[in-house]
Amino acid sequence: MNHYLDILFYNESIKIFILSMLPIAELRLSIPYGIFSTDLPVYEIVLVSIMGNILIGLLIIYLIGPLMDLLQNNKFLKTIILYIFNRTRKRGKIVYRLKFIGLILFVGVPLPLTGVWTGSLAAFLFGLSKKHSLLAISFGVFISSTIVTTLSLITKYSF
Repeated sequence: MNHYLDILFYNESIKIFILSMLPIAELRLSIPYGIFSTDLPVYEIVLVSIMGNILIGLLIIYLIGPLMDLLQNNKFLKTIILYIFNRTRKRGKIVYRLKFIGLILFVGVPLPLTGVWTGSLAAFLFGLSKKHSLLAISFGVFISSTIVTTLSLITKYSF
């Protein structure tokens, strides 16, 4: 058991993968963390971040979104879930208006409260097809990872 905990807590690639799946942080945190805090090659940091970020999008579209939709029938969870859904609808207006391209832009521009979590939930709420949503999210993740990696490298080597 101890061996597995060592792998989980001391393996930098796993840390980066997990960071890239966290809400709000996503690859906006995992890539800079990897670049500034580890000795891993940049291509590995970016690849692991992309994989984790796309995986969480897949899970939200196929599992979490429908599960939250189902759980809103529970009187204790309804208020929380409706808050999340309403916030997502409000933030995801570009996704609603522009559909595929809007979802790419929403995920691809690495700003606070944009990204895979909110974009995936918006795609679910607005009824975008799962196939097109996952494709748009993947394009957005590639754009976002390029921007974040470039800014991180510029910052690291400018000072």
